[in-house]
Amino acid sequence: MEVLKAQSEVGKKYKTHFFAMFSQFFCTITEEVINQFGDNGREAMAKAVIRYGEERGRRIAKLVKSQGKELNIKNFFIYGDLDSRSILKYKPKIVDGNPEIIIRDCVFCNACREWGKEEYGKIYCEFIDHAVLKGYNPNLILELPSRMMLGDKKCHFKYIVKKR
Repeated sequence: MEVLKAQSEVGKKYKTHFFAMFSQFFCTITEEVINQFGDNGREAMAKAVIRYGEERGRRIAKLVKSQGKELNIKNFFIYGDLDSRSILKYKPKIVDGNPEIIIRDCVFCNACREWGKEEYGKIYCEFIDHAVLKGYNPNLILELPSRMMLGDKKCHFKYIVKKR
């Protein structure tokens, strides 16, 4: 009982968000694999991220299809598997008929930085978003002109659904 009371008093002050923990876990595994296997390890981690992302995309597509919906970008956002509202501060907008998202605060990125493991988090961020979208619908296009994990001040996602 004493522990429960003390936990209640402390609240979330010393707790780590689950996605931050995933980030730190990913970075730690990636660091160890690269330390053990060098460039082959780096390549293996990149391939694992792509495989994981494409599988996530296929699962989202399966859900969308099971609902009798089209595999378009709108349904990708509606049925996506990531609770982005709990891990990102972002602002969506439409530019020339295409959805764009600007992210200025990311739990994943912050957790990598907190542990000084940005180098390893870059591998995840470099491949994950394109892989998920490819698994969902390879005809959809994503451009990422800036990413926080690469040193930019924001992540800028441009989903191309209408030809310019």
